[in-house]
Amino acid sequence: MTSIFSNLSQDTLATIEEQLSNNDVSSNEEMIDFFIEELELSSQQAEAAVELRSQYLQTIFLVGQGPLHVTDGQIFDPRTKTVR
Repeated sequence: MTSIFSNLSQDTLATIEEQLSNNDVSSNEEMIDFFIEELELSSQQAEAAVELRSQYLQTIFLVGQGPLHVTDGQIFDPRTKTVR
């Protein structure tokens, strides 16, 4: 797991990943505020998470394989229907 997120629960990580993957309406600033206020992340953690947003919006990561967890995780390619 990426060290900055190592103190977070699996539920919190799942919520962060869900927001990063699916929330294309909120601005980065709104998302940072949400992470700090609702999930009780530090400002450093919230900003680091939002920096990963484009990766989560563009790539389908297997559970526990996203950049919050590992630096080079497995991803699903919907065109070939394979994991790489």
